Amino acid sequence: MSVLSDDILASPDIDIMSIQFVVRSDESIRLVQSLGSVLHGVIMECIDPSYAQELHSYSIRPYSQFIFFDHRTKQYIWRISAVTKDAVQNLVKVMYQVSDKLFLKQKQGYLHIIRREIVEATTYKALMDRFFSSDIEYTGVQFTFTSPTSFKVDGQYTIYPEAFRLYRYWLKRWNTFSSGEKMESDDLSQAIEQSLIVHHYSLHLQRFSLEQVWIPGFKGAFTIQFKGRLIVRQVLSLLSYYGQFTGVGIKTALGMGGIANKLEGSD
Repeated sequence: MSVLSDDILASPDIDIMSIQFVVRSDESIRLVQSLGSVLHGVIMECIDPSYAQELHSYSIRPYSQFIFFDHRTKQYIWRISAVTKDAVQNLVKVMYQVSDKLFLKQKQGYLHIIRREIVEATTYKALMDRFFSSDIEYTGVQFTFTSPTSFKVDGQYTIYPEAFRLYRYWLKRWNTFSSGEKMESDDLSQAIEQSLIVHHYSLHLQRFSLEQVWIPGFKGAFTIQFKGRLIVRQVLSLLSYYGQFTGVGIKTALGMGGIANKLEGSD
């Protein structure tokens, strides 16, 4: 473990943290994205039982996790993120220090951690400072929906990433969990919706298996351009970046809604 990792793990001030493990499994276990629901069970077993019980009472979970195959390195990656101090301290930091060998009860075999990494550790204030500084101006974002993603609207699954729905999701989570400034202007939601242009997408349907039920979803690339006032574009940039930690859509604690982005513009 590096000195940097030691410093981060010891710091009580981190609001937002993402870690990832390079993993492999016993030959008897197939590594697929629906294994996320099993891995959620592993997390609940590893953390303090009282905190696990507390998390189950939340209507909006302050953490997300998913597994995916990295085509560049040809390895499976398990990523875990949290967006509150409590969840960072009691879940992500605990998971970062778990054994290299985790028993999966439902699969009767082991998951092996080959390498572990702190992807990012930051605070709400640091993100605000970064994205609202005068020398930064992004014009859009390229999203990659890394694990199956879906929304549920009026009791029905919505299997297309409507742009306004993405940012409404992230804005709600920011205002729920932020330890600093909230973004609750009455006009902000409308301004956000009017400032989004879908520039490109390459999506495909992808189902997610959860307790013998198939949930319809989508994966793939999705590019959005920002327009309008600078302040609104800064909000959009901030929320786009924040989305990598929260995930998006339904079942983000169980392996769905994993997302990565690449902001476009200048900084």
